[in-house]
Amino acid sequence: MIGQKYRVIFFPLKLLPIRQTCMKIGILTFHRGINAGGFLQAKGLSSFLISRGHQVELIDYTNAAQKRLDHESIYRTRHPLRLLNNIRKKRSYLRAIATLPIGVNIESGEHLSALDYDCVVFGSDEIWNICNPFSAGDLTFFGGGMGAGPKISYAPSFGSTSLDDPRLASLSPLLAGFEAISVRDENSLAIVESLTGRRPDLVVDPVLLSKPDRPIKNAKTAGAIGAYLMGPSEHDVQRVCRYAAEAGKDLCSIGYHYSWAARNIAFCDPTDVPGLLAGCDLVVTNTFHGVVFSLKNRLPFIIVSHPSKDQKINTFRRRLSLSTVTGEIEEITENHLNQLGPENKILAGWIDESKGFLEKHLSA
Repeated sequence: MIGQKYRVIFFPLKLLPIRQTCMKIGILTFHRGINAGGFLQAKGLSSFLISRGHQVELIDYTNAAQKRLDHESIYRTRHPLRLLNNIRKKRSYLRAIATLPIGVNIESGEHLSALDYDCVVFGSDEIWNICNPFSAGDLTFFGGGMGAGPKISYAPSFGSTSLDDPRLASLSPLLAGFEAISVRDENSLAIVESLTGRRPDLVVDPVLLSKPDRPIKNAKTAGAIGAYLMGPSEHDVQRVCRYAAEAGKDLCSIGYHYSWAARNIAFCDPTDVPGLLAGCDLVVTNTFHGVVFSLKNRLPFIIVSHPSKDQKINTFRRRLSLSTVTGEIEEITENHLNQLGPENKILAGWIDESKGFLEKHLSA
């Protein structure tokens, strides 16, 4: 009616969060090896992508060299107790691997083109190390046979491969087919840049994309120095043992059985390895993932130099100003102890950038 007054009522609108479109993603990496770092990097990357709403599968590919070397690593010893420990270790890994989101099995790279994925992620680990007998220059890990399907890399490594290795030249066309490339170390960055003219992103190992692990304290880890050492030299063993004796602590070897360690946890669920190390007072390691586990859980740790592993660790050393016990150093001291607190902005920023790489390139 004319002249009648109306009251306007406004209802607040509830804004819904914008959800990223789910993608079906395949990951091609080393996931079946009897190696805690290899298992946990596969678990870390797949878990992170699942947490972002994607449908994720680990492409079940293992070449003949990997199968043979894993078999030899378990059964080549003639020591009865060590053989028993190796068999028990293998069984614990098989149980853990069965919990991963494993997809279709393929026998060769030619089968990659038939897989129904929105994108394939290559990495992480040393899948691009042409000097590593596990990958042995297998072109499947470079997308050989895949054709023109969408693919990116996340944190693969060329490991000990030298920039001037003449075998690298043949990889240029394969790397040129990647929509985006990231690597985990500066040596790999230099190789990719040399082969493609593109500067890849430098990202963290996917183990660092998840929250810290709960420390596992038990009769073996409590009060001990956790030793996560692969193939240490006699000189390294002597230095580590002297350091432990000086500190008045037992050495607890985790993941490997050594007669010089007072305590050993040679076989365990690989998921527990970082937590077991976190249950110790500090960590001594010569491996890439030993450093990664220590950084993830902000543990005090000592890096012992190793000729075949130094190149993989160098990026961490330079970026985070980490101390290292090199071969010419006779005694390990407190000056070689590293520890990054949770407030460390360099590592935190690097992790955020790495997550950003995945979120940017895996959004439909």
